[in-house]
Amino acid sequence: MIRIVSTLSPVYVTGLWALVFLFSSKRKNRAKYFLGYFMLVSFLLYLGHCLFFNGLFDIYIHYDPVYIAASLMVYPMYYHYIRLLTYDDKYTRNYLIHYIPAALFLMAGYVLHTWFHGGIHPDTEAFFKNSYHFPDLKSEFLANQVYYFTHRLVFAVQVAFYLAGGYTLIRKHRERILHFYSNQEERNITWVAVVFYSLLVTSLVSFVFNIIGKFTFYANEEALLIPSVLFSVLLFILGFLGNGQDQLVKKMKMDETAYHKTDLKVGSPDEIRQKLEKLLSTEKIYLNDDLNIWQMAAMVGTNRTYLSDFINKNFGQNFSMYVNHFRVQEAKQMLSNPVWDKYSLESVGEKCGFGSYNNFIRVFREFEKVTPGRYRDNCRQHAAG
Repeated sequence: MIRIVSTLSPVYVTGLWALVFLFSSKRKNRAKYFLGYFMLVSFLLYLGHCLFFNGLFDIYIHYDPVYIAASLMVYPMYYHYIRLLTYDDKYTRNYLIHYIPAALFLMAGYVLHTWFHGGIHPDTEAFFKNSYHFPDLKSEFLANQVYYFTHRLVFAVQVAFYLAGGYTLIRKHRERILHFYSNQEERNITWVAVVFYSLLVTSLVSFVFNIIGKFTFYANEEALLIPSVLFSVLLFILGFLGNGQDQLVKKMKMDETAYHKTDLKVGSPDEIRQKLEKLLSTEKIYLNDDLNIWQMAAMVGTNRTYLSDFINKNFGQNFSMYVNHFRVQEAKQMLSNPVWDKYSLESVGEKCGFGSYNNFIRVFREFEKVTPGRYRDNCRQHAAG
């Protein structure tokens, strides 16, 4: 019973999310739609697990190449999912290059299992037990041993390569939103990084399992339950969070288009500085919690690239830090004034232009090294003393 439940749970989870995402609107959110294909491939992967660990070797021997190919598609697909969230607004043909290893192993698997061995396997369990060994030049299963050993090597290289690539995409995305938006919470994809690194851990666990040998866990239902629960929970969380995630890069490109003007001229540094001083110190445009760099560039009369470079070079800050500096100063004035004591910290943060209470606390602490609540208490103590 434990074996059946543990092997079927990730199959159900991935199958459910595959249906949800693949029946969603492709045009509205290509990232979410692509996540459906990721879940479908994961479904095929865990279906292979289910067949193998339930001892259905006569069926699994025909399915094994599909399982091997699916395992080599998971990481490239998750990497491309991150690209569709942060960099590409639609998928391109270049994506297909990343799936060549999976296609090659798929074909090689059928050649080995069907043509090379004549399709005759009187003892399929013994066939796999011998095939999963380290390559032995004297073994009649040498070709299969090389096949599975090479698969493990390619999988390990993929984990390292796509982890590095995913980390780079996430880091660049964070840098862009800091340069483009004053509030980042709605555009933050920290959860993607968390799930990505969780996938790394689980993949390393799987890799260790393969080194130890599948049959070690085949004989131990309790040990098999651990990775099955881990994968099921992780994939459910990924699906749940992905279902509510907008395609961020698409929204960023829409913002770029909405505020783009070809007739804008770049003013002198002094002119830019004076306009910024007026907009922020006098007009207090930072009170707009959704202020972005395209809006400010249009008000200044320049373009986004020039304004971003100007702020970085002249103030040593990205756009987000530059705007939030004024918001924090506004908040400090309110928190130090007893008139505002009747207002909650959440209300103060909202009136100062922070998008959320959590964002207010985080940003205020970054600038002042204390929370807004502690700052207000310190001001009252100082006034009373």
